[in-house]
Amino acid sequence: MQVNTLRSQTIALSAMCQSALMIQQASVGNTLNSEQFNNLLQGILVTSPNSIFDVYNNIYDLSDGSALAIKQLSGQANSKDVELTRYLAGIMALSKRVLKNQESLDMLQLGIEQVTRRLDHFELTDPSIVENFADIYSKAISPLGQKIQVIGKPEVLKQPNTQNKVRALLLAGVRAAVFWRQMGGKRRQFIFSRKQILQEALLFNKELSTI
Repeated sequence: MQVNTLRSQTIALSAMCQSALMIQQASVGNTLNSEQFNNLLQGILVTSPNSIFDVYNNIYDLSDGSALAIKQLSGQANSKDVELTRYLAGIMALSKRVLKNQESLDMLQLGIEQVTRRLDHFELTDPSIVENFADIYSKAISPLGQKIQVIGKPEVLKQPNTQNKVRALLLAGVRAAVFWRQMGGKRRQFIFSRKQILQEALLFNKELSTI
């Protein structure tokens, strides 16, 4: 992977936020934007990128995540979504544990290879592929720490398709957080470098609006 940059970290952070936002949407039965969903799932499959642009080849599909990152970084308590903040904290914590657990990394690699082979016959967002991603999350990541409790409509969350989407999005979020860490991202930066991160997030979001 090439030299770490604040821009690369910002894109990965936007992907994390996009994942959290779509988890929230899925948990209440809202229809997911298929292009945004596809973009996040595609990012899971990239294991040896030269840059963040190899991971998310359509960064415009991260625009909602970028906007959420700005909202979360603004420093105003009333601007933060507590539910999404909790999802993001859980995703970041799991990503740290993944990087320290070789067995988990091996299981991820094996699962990704199996999904990649199946893509010769199925679309990335096909329910059976989404179920495969969900299974990878359940086996390789979920056991590593405290489970992320997803809040939503009980009648929606009990549906297998919803559960699979949520777990696939959690996997996408953890994958983005792993990329973020590999590019030098650290949680303490949100305390000591918040202003710089926010400025970069604002610039990135502005550029997305002109694409």
